[in-house]
Amino acid sequence: MEALLDPDDTTSGLLAVVRTSRAVAEQADRDVLIAAARFAALHSVDSMEESARLDVDSFGDRMLPLAGPGAPLVSEPAAVEFAAVWGRSTQAGKRFLGDAVELRYRLKHVWARILDGSLLAWRARRIAELTRHLDLEVATWVDKQIGPHAHKMGPVQLERAVTQAAALFEPDVAAAVAESDAVERRSVTITTNETTPFVGTGAEQGQAVLALGYVDGVLDAADALDLEQAVAAIAHGLLDHDDYAGASLDVRRAAALGVLGRAYNSGSMDGVPGVARVVQLVIHTDPRDLAGTGLVRLGNTRGLATIERLEQWATTPGTVIKPIIVVDLAEDPSTSSGHRIEAAGYVPTTRQRRQAELLHEKCSFPYCQARAERCDLDHRLAYADGGRTSSQNLTPLCRRHHRMKTHHGWRYYRIGAGTYRWRSPHGYEYVVSPVGTIDVSSDLDPPLTLAA
Repeated sequence: MEALLDPDDTTSGLLAVVRTSRAVAEQADRDVLIAAARFAALHSVDSMEESARLDVDSFGDRMLPLAGPGAPLVSEPAAVEFAAVWGRSTQAGKRFLGDAVELRYRLKHVWARILDGSLLAWRARRIAELTRHLDLEVATWVDKQIGPHAHKMGPVQLERAVTQAAALFEPDVAAAVAESDAVERRSVTITTNETTPFVGTGAEQGQAVLALGYVDGVLDAADALDLEQAVAAIAHGLLDHDDYAGASLDVRRAAALGVLGRAYNSGSMDGVPGVARVVQLVIHTDPRDLAGTGLVRLGNTRGLATIERLEQWATTPGTVIKPIIVVDLAEDPSTSSGHRIEAAGYVPTTRQRRQAELLHEKCSFPYCQARAERCDLDHRLAYADGGRTSSQNLTPLCRRHHRMKTHHGWRYYRIGAGTYRWRSPHGYEYVVSPVGTIDVSSDLDPPLTLAA
């Protein structure tokens, strides 16, 4: 710890650094929001009619309604490049641009507070998020009411003020929006491609470095209560199960969700049809093989598991083991193994697609998080120009980013297996690998201070 200290450090001096740095960061956030609004203005149209003509004339330069009624529409290719330069996914970039447009064109009093530096960017964006669904008249009224006080209002106060305004002007619409918001906020995300080092005790012991799944969701209140009752009851019942003797309540509750899933998959839930549980193990050769470790790599989750854990999964009642798929991520399937599996035409083979999905995991466009299984396989050298349908020439791209490469000036080339260097229409460059995206642009402009 002493090595981190500087002889000139003082409590007051370090607190002053924190305070000054915070102010700089807050102004930088406002500057980015201002730049986003100006950027959107350069790449926007005012009507759906203009948008329809542009869509026909420019091979799909779609104009997106990112903000509320009355705000201009913004070019999708422009939003894609903005998001990449900002270092975020296209979806996140669209939301940010939408907030900037909402503020500049529909919330002029709040926007003035951004320009004079008296309102934090995150507070302004929260207001924009809440007003985006409102008619222009209602949004204007909300803007006048909360503009002078927005810098002092917390998220709950902001949401209450906007909701009350909507109820005063359009009670029927407000009720419909509230119901729609309640429905749209419901979601469940299950992520299986995580590996977490862990050493426990009792039933947990020996489960180090295992493939884990993560569950995150928002449910209807009644559904949540039903699920809680079922999980609590099953977790209590697992106390008598040998595999969970001595396990913590948290571990048993987690296992309870698996019990519910298997009950459905095996068709044993009353009145609910199900299918047999399927465990598909994907094994691929790897120079960093795990021989002698007692662990195996699960290609379909990118995690590790013990042989004992695989045996436990395989012997769970109702489980069906499908034939093993063997895929070598390092091979060139079009030339190795003494045979060619290069597709005869444009459409890749099943084995080529599976290899691409395992090697890349996600869309290979900068910062995109779309899973490879849902992507197109792009011919980097176009098939019409002589590009082969071989694994060396196929890259997963989601449909939106496939369009960006085909029609809107994005270019890329392969550096190595699963790794690519992209160049945007404005010359920014990114290296994308299975690990993530790195901005490698060498000609970045110096930081700008945007005046009001």
